Amino acid sequence: MKNSNFIISTLVWIVSVSAFVLPTSLYADGLIDQSSNIFKFQQKLAMNDNEHAQYKLASMYETGDGTVKDLEQAKHWYSLAAKAGFQPAIHRESYLMIKEQGYKAKDAAWLASVEADANNHDAEAVFLLSQLYHQGLGVKKDLNKSLELLGQIKILGLANVDKELASVRAEIAEENQAAQTAEEKRELDNALMLQVKKEQQLEQQAKKEKQAEAELLSQAEKRRKYEEVMMKLKLEQKKINEQQAKITGGEVVTINDEF
Repeated sequence: MKNSNFIISTLVWIVSVSAFVLPTSLYADGLIDQSSNIFKFQQKLAMNDNEHAQYKLASMYETGDGTVKDLEQAKHWYSLAAKAGFQPAIHRESYLMIKEQGYKAKDAAWLASVEADANNHDAEAVFLLSQLYHQGLGVKKDLNKSLELLGQIKILGLANVDKELASVRAEIAEENQAAQTAEEKRELDNALMLQVKKEQQLEQQAKKEKQAEAELLSQAEKRRKYEEVMMKLKLEQKKINEQQAKITGGEVVTINDEF
C-alpha cells in the first residue's frame, strides 16, 4: 500500500513541478484550482501514512499553497513525516521551532546537518539553507548567497521556489534603492556642507574687507583732523608773526620753527 501511495505522490509531485516550467498563459487561470486539487491528493495520501505526502502537505500548509496558511497544521504534518524518519521533514520541523524561538547554540548541530545535506545537493536542504541566509537565521544574512542557492534549486528541479525568489529579489532591490538613496543623501549633504563652508568663507572675507575699509576710513579721518589742526596752528602762528613783525620790525617765527 505504501509503495502505491508513494508512486501516486510522486506523480502528483511531477505534475506540480511541471506547472512551473509551462508558459504562464497555459496554466495561470487554473493555477489556484490545480493547487487545491494537489492539496487534496496529498491530504489523502498523508492520511494513509505516506511520509512524502505528509511532508508535501505540511509544506503547503506552511506556504498557504492550495489551502489556507496554517503553521500549526504544518508543524503537525512535518512532525508525522519526521517520526517516519523523513530527513527533509526533520529539518523543516526544527526550522519552524527555531524560527519561533530564535537560534541558539544548541541548534548548531542542526545547522551543520542542513549544510551537509545542501552540500550533497539535496534540493530541500538547499532551499532551507537559502531561507536561512535570506532571514539571517543561524547564519549572517546574505541575500546574494540566498539568491545563488535558489538558482541551484531551479537547476535541481525543485518546484515552488518562485515566491522565495521574488521575495529575495524584491529585498535586494529595496536594499539597492536604499543604498542609492543614502548615497544621494550623502552627496547632497556634502554639497550643502561645501556651500555652507563657501558662504562662511565669503562672509569672513567680506568681514575682513569691511574691517580694512573701516581702518582706512579711520586713518583718513585721523589724517584729516591732523591736517585741520595743523592748518589752524599755521594760521594762528601767522597772525602771531605778523603782530611781532609790527612790534619789533624783526624776523618772524614760523610754525616750522616751533614744531
